[in-house]
Amino acid sequence: MRRPLPRARGAGFTLIEIMLAMAILAFITTIMFGAFNQTAANKRALEAAQERVHTARVALMRMSRELEMAYLASDGMGATTYPRTFLIGTSQASVDELSFTTLAHQRLRGGLAEGDQSVVTYYGERDPDDPKITNLMRRETRRLQADDPKTLSGESYVLCPDISRLKFSYYNFTQAKREWESEWDTRTPGTTFLPSHVRISLTVIDERGQEVTYSTDARIRLTERLD
Repeated sequence: MRRPLPRARGAGFTLIEIMLAMAILAFITTIMFGAFNQTAANKRALEAAQERVHTARVALMRMSRELEMAYLASDGMGATTYPRTFLIGTSQASVDELSFTTLAHQRLRGGLAEGDQSVVTYYGERDPDDPKITNLMRRETRRLQADDPKTLSGESYVLCPDISRLKFSYYNFTQAKREWESEWDTRTPGTTFLPSHVRISLTVIDERGQEVTYSTDARIRLTERLD
């Protein structure tokens, strides 16, 4: 009499083996997701920091270039409170104000009734969406008139957002002075010339909420009044 053949064991997995494999897979997936998430966060932080540095440096380059082409001219208007050409720097608690005439205006379209001269003003203004934020503003008017530059029609825009301080220092190169001054006004008798250098210190808030200061030095070429 033949013996019955032994029954083959099942080739599948047990429930415990499946649950163990799923637990290992979930653990590995969690680790990988955390690593990818941290990498993405680091990438966003690095891009924000680079963009912040780029914005601050572009603002400094723009201010430096326009200040280097500042000038004064004998406009023949006589003694006025606001002559047609000037440089007026006022020291403020946090953000200094500076208005000056410059030859750095860029004409973007041909055939317009405008030249290379313009009046540029830098000042601080609260952000309309968040009053806690102070923006560095740039205002430019293309008409040179013997009036308060704030009353002249011009275009304003944010040059650098979210700043905490902006300080200008003016170097008086005359033999009697030869020192840095915190204010400058070409309307003052005896100061009918431009400083030879203007030091700009811009302090911004970085992506971590900390203050970072960037500085540059603008050398003005035309310090004497032009006839």
